[in-house]
Amino acid sequence: MSVSRYPVAIAGAGPAGSAVALALHALGVEALLLDRPLAQPFRIGESATPDVAGLLDRLGAGHALDAHLRYHGNLSLWGSETPRLDHFLHRGQGHGWHLDRARFDQALRQEAMARGVTALGDSGVDGIAPSGDGWRLQVRGLGEVEAKVVVDAGGRRSPLASRLGVERHRLDRLQALACHAPNHGGLSGYSLVEAAPYGWWYAAALPDGRALATLMVDQDLAREQKLDQPAQFLAAWRATRLLAERLPPPARLDAVHAFAAHSGCVARAAGRGWICVGDALMGLDPLTSSGISGRKPVGRSNRSGSVAPSRPRRWPFPPDPRPATTTGLPASSPVFLPDPNAKSWRRRPRRGCQPR
Repeated sequence: MSVSRYPVAIAGAGPAGSAVALALHALGVEALLLDRPLAQPFRIGESATPDVAGLLDRLGAGHALDAHLRYHGNLSLWGSETPRLDHFLHRGQGHGWHLDRARFDQALRQEAMARGVTALGDSGVDGIAPSGDGWRLQVRGLGEVEAKVVVDAGGRRSPLASRLGVERHRLDRLQALACHAPNHGGLSGYSLVEAAPYGWWYAAALPDGRALATLMVDQDLAREQKLDQPAQFLAAWRATRLLAERLPPPARLDAVHAFAAHSGCVARAAGRGWICVGDALMGLDPLTSSGISGRKPVGRSNRSGSVAPSRPRRWPFPPDPRPATTTGLPASSPVFLPDPNAKSWRRRPRRGCQPR
């Protein structure tokens, strides 16, 4: 039986995997890109901060941001009675983007394929074992593949690393409860974040003309409060201040969709002949991360390849020292300030990331 041979095999063809393939191609290194799309009829979508454009331009893939919505900053009601507008221009940056994730991922994959990267769809690694100075993989739809180096870009499950016996630490119990709603223009160009007793809300406009409303809450608290049920989800939405004004809740919902949103990382980032990238390396909650840009630099790799926090994380985040910009909400409106004694906030790490 013939064996296919590649210098590098990349498991996962999302943004991280495609970016690795493009970077390797620019260096003249051949790679096999394995795509294992998951059946997700409901996609949350994601944001790209302004720095993403420069990163994609370096890969020659800046066009992947075409046709996505411009994203100018964040509206928040958090730790203050005054809503805040944090515009990217205050940081000397241009705009970001609210993405259609499926379209964005496809654009990066197609760019890699257009340059000659071998990509295999509806595939995945069913087995891996050391072979000489590299690896022998069982690849669905292709058979045996030999590679000098393997890259785990398979998302939060870290599928390759787990097959190699690498432990993954889960740092919290956060999940995202999400739904789509009609967008009446109150979120155009901005993401919205609002604190709540049981977690926080995130909302943004989507390129298809709808809006996304997402409640970030620990799994057990969601069950206790029945927030994963449409009626309770809507009741919690109606109790918000900034969100309810900018994105009025609909009269009814057919379903609330749940997604993993916890922070976590692999115990080792890399080893001889293998490396983890993207969420397979470290997945962070939406407030700590930087969207699609590859996340904030909250970790480092030491000589053994293990991941350690680079600095303690505070929760909630310290207030922005710049003057607040109001959004026109009446000062008498009720507002929730994160209560350190509330169960949800008492769990948030204050002295760095500790597995739980």
